[in-house]
Amino acid sequence: MAFFLVPLSLLGVHFLLLGEFKEVRDYRVTSERTVETRSLLSQFLTLHLDVETAVRGYVLSGDPDFLEPYSAAIPRRDSLFAGLRADADAARLAELDELLALSDTKLEIATRNVEDVRSGNIEEARRLISSGRGRVTMDEIRSLVARMDAKEANALAASTEAGSILRRDVERIVTLLLAGIAVLLAIASLLIFSTSRERRKAMTQVERLAKRQKAMFDGGVDGMLWLDAQGNILRMNPSISRMFGYAEKDLLGRNNLVLMDTDYSPSESQAWLSTVGTAGENGAGRKQEFIGRRADGTTFETEVAISRVARGLEEEGEPQYVASIRDISHRKRAERMKDEFVSTVSHELRTPLTSIAGSLGLVMGGAAGPLEEKTRRLIGIAHANCERLIRLINDILDIEKIESGKMEFDIRRMQVVPLLRRTQDAMAAFAQKHEVELQLIVPPWPQCIMGDPDRLEQLVTNLVSNAIKHSPPGEKVEIVGDMHGRYARIEVRDRGAGIPDDFRDRIFGKFAMADASNSRAKGGTGLGLSITREIARHHGGEVGFVDREGGGSVFYADLPLAQEQHVGAAPETDENLPLVLHLDDDDDTLTVVASTFAGKARVISVQSVADARAAIASQDLAAAIIDVSLVEESGADFARELRERFSALPLLFFTAFDNSAQTGVADRALIKSRASVDDLVEATLDLVIRRRQEAQR
Repeated sequence: MAFFLVPLSLLGVHFLLLGEFKEVRDYRVTSERTVETRSLLSQFLTLHLDVETAVRGYVLSGDPDFLEPYSAAIPRRDSLFAGLRADADAARLAELDELLALSDTKLEIATRNVEDVRSGNIEEARRLISSGRGRVTMDEIRSLVARMDAKEANALAASTEAGSILRRDVERIVTLLLAGIAVLLAIASLLIFSTSRERRKAMTQVERLAKRQKAMFDGGVDGMLWLDAQGNILRMNPSISRMFGYAEKDLLGRNNLVLMDTDYSPSESQAWLSTVGTAGENGAGRKQEFIGRRADGTTFETEVAISRVARGLEEEGEPQYVASIRDISHRKRAERMKDEFVSTVSHELRTPLTSIAGSLGLVMGGAAGPLEEKTRRLIGIAHANCERLIRLINDILDIEKIESGKMEFDIRRMQVVPLLRRTQDAMAAFAQKHEVELQLIVPPWPQCIMGDPDRLEQLVTNLVSNAIKHSPPGEKVEIVGDMHGRYARIEVRDRGAGIPDDFRDRIFGKFAMADASNSRAKGGTGLGLSITREIARHHGGEVGFVDREGGGSVFYADLPLAQEQHVGAAPETDENLPLVLHLDDDDDTLTVVASTFAGKARVISVQSVADARAAIASQDLAAAIIDVSLVEESGADFARELRERFSALPLLFFTAFDNSAQTGVADRALIKSRASVDDLVEATLDLVIRRRQEAQR
């Protein structure tokens, strides 16, 4: 501000002085004009006095020499009037006209006197002089000239006074401006001193930060590289030497590819580097896994996070990069162990639990004969806890698949209302146990979406289960189907205690529980809502919640509507019992499935691929159910064999492995413990009926 105001003040002084100089020039012009005007008026008055004296002398003496002033009077008068009229204003011109008239009168009297004397009529001339007419006219001329002279004198005095006042004002303003400039210069000096001191402090801070950053760079556990635009190593920290076994002098100036077990060329590496951006809120500009190569030739798994350095740190305009290299071989080993554990859990827990749950369900249904009330109650407890254990295992495995990106979805066109009805029916017993009423509110028109029926049923079940568990006895939980723009909205409304404020931000997180002790009493792992959100997002939708008016909460899921909506025809029933092949190496599963099909289909239960081949050689099958995770043989290979021989045969996978749907061979893939045996029966018969209908067309 000081550096801006000082030149501005000097510019103001300059313009003030220019104004003063202009006033001086105007004053000088005014003074000169006033002096000249007063001089001309004086000459004008003198001229008429000389004329009067000359005429009087001529009348009295008759000597023509007296007439010399008279003879020059008229030309001289006209010259004086021309000077007075120059630059005259309107008021002065009026006075000059009056003065000219008086002058004409005076000269006319003088001319008559001269003519009377020349004609010998001296007495007439003397009488005219004695009459005093000429003297009166001369007095008027003298009075008018005096007035005009006084005006010029007053104008000159006023101009002089105004100039004096202006000079005093200019002197005062210039003095103030110069004082202000002095103050501003003093402030500028202080600012320069303060800025210089702050700059020294900033430079000291920068040097301290540079030393700290160098210490952080060199002391990092991860390996750190500073690369130029070509990928050559400009700098490295000691962890690189520890990790790769190279000395610093062996790596500086070399391309970073020397540390990687890869076939990339330097040009390919440079092209890849050009795609890397600066680090942002989401972490490094680019992150990728590579196989590292040590100096001794051994390899290990690494994760490289690389970012382009911020502008201002680049040299010669070329981009530079910072790469952080982490040894992830231990993490990868742990992930492989986790995958093996998940695989073991999938097969060794899901398969027996499915058999246990199915067997207990058959026993409770009277398959083994009537049960005593106490026995029924105990079996019911075992069945309920078995199903609870299955749900817990499914939740844990689902979260693992979500985090690893391995969750598969069987997307197909489906209607929302049947999905909600199935969920209501499935949760009716659970609601009755908690003394909560379930109410379904759906629109009269069909709503079609593209989704995985099993996953979406899991989504709605999670929301309804939470609403039931957190609703007081006697209350009602509403399952509502509605529209929300281009989305089908599924709402679950409860009358519970609502969502605490401190829990709202993490309600959809893993293992999230508002009150751990209360949640444990109600059952659950805190994974349900997290899984629900991921299922919705994989369908292009979203989940959320709002407070319900009058108390409670409303959880909703928005799912995109299918582009075309139509209601599919219901399958026709067939009284003939179809023949179904079931291949599984678990005896209990074979028994439970066969018992569930009783009265609906005939089941050929086999435990090996050889027995299955023998069965299909002598029987006309309506469908085949295969477990791809056999112990000694490949159920997937046998399924492909069946598909090649019988292209129209309905084929289902009923297995513990979630990735079985990736084979693309089966018409349906059901996961043990996620899909019940009843679901398997329903899906099998549905496919059989569809194929028969297609064959009749």
